[in-house]
Amino acid sequence: MGRSLLDVTLDNLARAPDEVLQTVYWEMEGDDPAVDARFQKEEWFSATLLEWGPCGKLLVDGEETIGFAEYAPPSLFPRVAAFDAGRPSADAVYLAYCFVAPGHRGRGVGSELIRAVARDMLDRGYRALESLGEHVWTGGWLLPGGFLAAGGFRVLNDHPTTALWRLEPAEAARPHRTAAAAAARPNA
Repeated sequence: MGRSLLDVTLDNLARAPDEVLQTVYWEMEGDDPAVDARFQKEEWFSATLLEWGPCGKLLVDGEETIGFAEYAPPSLFPRVAAFDAGRPSADAVYLAYCFVAPGHRGRGVGSELIRAVARDMLDRGYRALESLGEHVWTGGWLLPGGFLAAGGFRVLNDHPTTALWRLEPAEAARPHRTAAAAAARPNA
């Protein structure tokens, strides 16, 4: 069985990486150690699928899940309001998670997920994909700014530690050169 991209459903949510099933960082306003994260994640997907439709992507290679993305209107991610870099735009969908399994990082999996989310946004009539990203990634649930920049995102609102990044869907549908490649060939 080869590599395929799937919409996340309640039937295949269990195939998501444990790391993202064990957190509801974006889905809740704050941390509550008493919360069963797996249960809350399933509840969030159930409600969002009913209200908004597909809100996640799984990239699988045979039986192995190598990537996961979760996205929806920003109002469905309460934690977004806690950041000083600004709130996502009304015409944008928020990319909360874009997780690539260790051993598959640096191989274009994240870019493939972003392009898939962008195609879905275009089909739904949204203008942009936005995400909060850290300038210096600390390993938490904010995406690395370098990853977002390499994927074609641009800074919309800056803050000393984080920024709100924006990607226009028409840009996301095209593969992007890395920042290093663009610098090496400025006229290409």
